[in-house]
Amino acid sequence: MFEISVIIVCVITLILLKIFLNINFKEIKKFEVRGSEELEKYSNKFPEDEKICKDILEKFNNKDVKIKKEAEYNSCLYTVFNNTITIGKFKQDYMKIQTLAHECIHSCQNKITLWSNFIFTNIYFLYFITILILEFFNKLPNSNIHIIILIFLSFIQYILRFVLEYEAMIKARFIAQEYIEENKILNKEEKDKLLEEYDKVNKIGIPFMNYYIISMNIIKIITFSFIALVLVL
Repeated sequence: MFEISVIIVCVITLILLKIFLNINFKEIKKFEVRGSEELEKYSNKFPEDEKICKDILEKFNNKDVKIKKEAEYNSCLYTVFNNTITIGKFKQDYMKIQTLAHECIHSCQNKITLWSNFIFTNIYFLYFITILILEFFNKLPNSNIHIIILIFLSFIQYILRFVLEYEAMIKARFIAQEYIEENKILNKEEKDKLLEEYDKVNKIGIPFMNYYIISMNIIKIITFSFIALVLVL
């Protein structure tokens, strides 16, 4: 049956991508709590979060971006619809400069691509929820067509997100280095150790970012295909 074929191909794709991208969940888990006392001490020399953002945005000549702090957030986020960088809590304070640089880069990216990603991602999610509910109540004719549409939408959504995230992740490390050097935040030895840690994080984080985006879309396809299969049987 078509649904079974789709599920098998999706599962094989997830397994192969995990192997090819060398995704090690144990290592990723370690990085969530990674960071020596020495590295954390470096963050005491960092300026305030808002100042880091303002300085980097000024460097990009992009002063119109609003900056706000939200204590309940666990990360930083740039939202294009209100042109705002929201600063939350950091799991590791020593990652602040690279993380804030990442969001500042998002604010400077092509607005057509940013808006396309925002609008398309929401439409894609609403479409998935709608067909899932309709299929669950057996109100959706020809579910195979919707599986194909879902695969097509997943591919487009992945490309849009990948373009934005990959550029930000690659550039953020170098923007962070420039910021540290220009503001003389750390001495050479401290700077080298911090940048070495940023490189280690990126070496694992960039492949995982790709795997995560793809896997979330594939899981949607598997979920819908499974429900369609159960209702057919």
